[in-house]
Amino acid sequence: MSFPFADYHNERESFEALFQPECQKRILMFRGESGSGKTALLTYCLRRVPERVSCIPIQLRGAAVSVAEIFYRSGPILKWDRLPNFTEQVAALQGTPKVQINRNWLGGINNHISVALQGESQDIREHRRVGLTEAWFDDLKNLEQTVLFALDTYEQATTEIKEWISGPFMARASRVEFVRILLGGQIVPDEENIEWGHCSVTYDLYGVPEAEHWLPVVEEMGRYVPDVNLRDWLAGVCYAFKGRPNEIMQAIKSLPRVK
Repeated sequence: MSFPFADYHNERESFEALFQPECQKRILMFRGESGSGKTALLTYCLRRVPERVSCIPIQLRGAAVSVAEIFYRSGPILKWDRLPNFTEQVAALQGTPKVQINRNWLGGINNHISVALQGESQDIREHRRVGLTEAWFDDLKNLEQTVLFALDTYEQATTEIKEWISGPFMARASRVEFVRILLGGQIVPDEENIEWGHCSVTYDLYGVPEAEHWLPVVEEMGRYVPDVNLRDWLAGVCYAFKGRPNEIMQAIKSLPRVK
């Protein structure tokens, strides 16, 4: 199914570049206010993830998405039996390092991870998060398969998640050549971070206010404007909606279809 898109050519090209063998900017971030087309751009990109890539999409909305939850959601996609360092570290932090990691044990992996991340103090909990993150990325390094983490609504994440992503997560991701990060939000981590900024690029999304960028979209969607010049109509719509893609797209969808 066709998915027309207006402008953001550089952003889309940078996404395509994520999957090239010599990719240097492996952390790609889109920053944009509500209505800037950020979510639509992320959706467009995710529809173009190569089949050979393991893609882990996560909405970072509130307390429901913890570090444990991100680990847990990743497991079925990456396959737990390919994450031996991580599962063994979970067992060790639970105090059962000799446990047999089989199907029965993995059936409760979500609870195991949550218990492994608990601690009496913030320092202990942070130490455990870092230890599991280190083991996790050791496994990702050994996979020798490209893995894409697609993280959206960064601004809605908890403080703990933001600190983990911008710190241990990004730092280790930058050192594993098979890992790619696509992150979107009204705010995003600071790309000047000395640990991982060298392999990141941030795009600010300001909408698509130029009528000519929408002409091929209208054509591809098979719509037309009765008795009015299409470019002039689009210019008016772009001006009225201040280049906000979501609202412009809704206006185009309201047009009649070409018979």
